[in-house]
Amino acid sequence: LSAYQARTGERVDQERLPSSFSASPVAADGKLYLSSEDGEVFVVKAGPKFELLATNAMGEALMATPAISDGMLIIRGQNHVYGIAERAAAKTQR
Repeated sequence: LSAYQARTGERVDQERLPSSFSASPVAADGKLYLSSEDGEVFVVKAGPKFELLATNAMGEALMATPAISDGMLIIRGQNHVYGIAERAAAKTQR
């Protein structure tokens, strides 16, 4: 995962996540969400310096790019589809 200075194209940071990825990352609310083939979802703060905010084990391979809709992160695993939202957002969706 690399960060570049938009004006100059200079790379300002680069970190390797401990997994393999087929899916593209998605971004929302200042965070990047990366779903791995090993079944983990990494949440990284968007910005010039790498900051891993969370790692969530989903328990199955994740090959598809996550989607974001109405504040919900939607993840398709090998056997399940997950909808993840903050509690307040989830209550208003019912």
